[in-house]
Amino acid sequence: MMSKNITRTFLRTDKMMTHYIETMKDRKEKGITENPFTNWQKFLVKEFKHWVITENEFPYDAVTDVNHMILPKREVAFDWNLLNDDEKSEYIEIRENYLKQNYDSIWESLPRGQTTPGYFHLHLVVLKREPA
Repeated sequence: MMSKNITRTFLRTDKMMTHYIETMKDRKEKGITENPFTNWQKFLVKEFKHWVITENEFPYDAVTDVNHMILPKREVAFDWNLLNDDEKSEYIEIRENYLKQNYDSIWESLPRGQTTPGYFHLHLVVLKREPA
């Protein structure tokens, strides 16, 4: 399932948003409908047994210094109930022992705001900060 109609938000800079919109339009025109996260190896940050952390190809660069994503290796729709027990267990372990030490927030888009609802992923962010 490809993204629904794209609405401009203020999470991405104009340059990144333009790049995102053009890429999504190009994928749609070429009939590309597969999971946009199948190429996770290209953007790999860290790998676990059931999960990977990747760079976000289209980061929320207006508000974050780091925007990674965590996604299950197994292709699954964006629904916590579809994760198996091993995936859920490992996610909790990763959150407690890795994510809390390396990121400010975990962002989960709810159905109304999802642009890739067919694929489970969470955003891992380090927010931009003004110098003290």
